Amino acid sequence: AAQHNEDHHLHVLKESETLLQAKKAELEKLKSQVSDQQQELAVLDRELGHKKEELRLLQGSMVQAKADLQEALRLGETEVTEKCNHIREVKSLLEELSFQKGELNVQISEKKTQLALIKQEIEKEEENLQVVLGQMSKHKTDFLW
Repeated sequence: AAQHNEDHHLHVLKESETLLQAKKAELEKLKSQVSDQQQELAVLDRELGHKKEELRLLQGSMVQAKADLQEALRLGETEVTEKCNHIREVKSLLEELSFQKGELNVQISEKKTQLALIKQEIEKEEENLQVVLGQMSKHKTDFLW
């Protein structure tokens, strides 16, 4: 019975040792996996740090770009306002020039009418001069004969 108990205990110890070896191997495997995952985590952590820095730089760039766009928009709005004012001034000048053109056209028309009357008077005077010259020529010939 003692031999049987001792064999049984020896068998139980061998099973326990085998189980312990299996558990140690499993523990080593888990330690290796933990180590691998820690290394992977360290790599991911570095990448996260790089990505955070990239994000910070991009956000800074976005802030600058937004400020630049707002400045460009402000300048554009100012330019549009100036152009609208200039257009109003030009329209006003055009209206004034159009009015002056109308007045000048009336004056030109009046001057053309006056010129036509003066031409008629000159033609009448030239006709009168021809008549007088004709009479003088006739008197001259009568006088010379």
